Amino acid sequence: MNLSDKKRALKMFQYGLYILTAKATDPKESMPYAAATVTWVSQASFEPPLVMVGIRNESWANEAVKQSKSFALNVLGKNQKAMASKFFKEVHLDGNKINGCEFEAGVTGAPLFLEANAALECSVEERIKKGDHTIVIGKIVNARLNETEDEPMLLRDTGWSYGG
Repeated sequence: MNLSDKKRALKMFQYGLYILTAKATDPKESMPYAAATVTWVSQASFEPPLVMVGIRNESWANEAVKQSKSFALNVLGKNQKAMASKFFKEVHLDGNKINGCEFEAGVTGAPLFLEANAALECSVEERIKKGDHTIVIGKIVNARLNETEDEPMLLRDTGWSYGG
């Protein structure tokens, strides 16, 4: 296989940017929440309503989702690149803000960011550990939509790269 062609072909896929959140049952160093920017997300079924997300195996986000058996996907808008970049690193809680972004707990306990275009809360249906990421299939149990004209953010619009 031509590895360069494989990498270039995979980078042609269109990915959105989302902040995955979860509330851990066994907090890491007194941090009950995990939050990470993710790109490998897709709707997987109409009925029941399922989504799937790829989460790096060694991440705190993956561990928190495993513990809580639930997660939320906060959908970012095209003008929220700065917000997305805040969750490439370790998270810090300050009152009702994570990395400076205000949230409220959803029905699963996962943080829902008030600035996000939308949020989907999910219960974990299945986890599939393959390669360096775990594929998590979640059943949507709650949805929140903010009235906004901001289009969803796509990875290609940011100048960032993840995949290939």
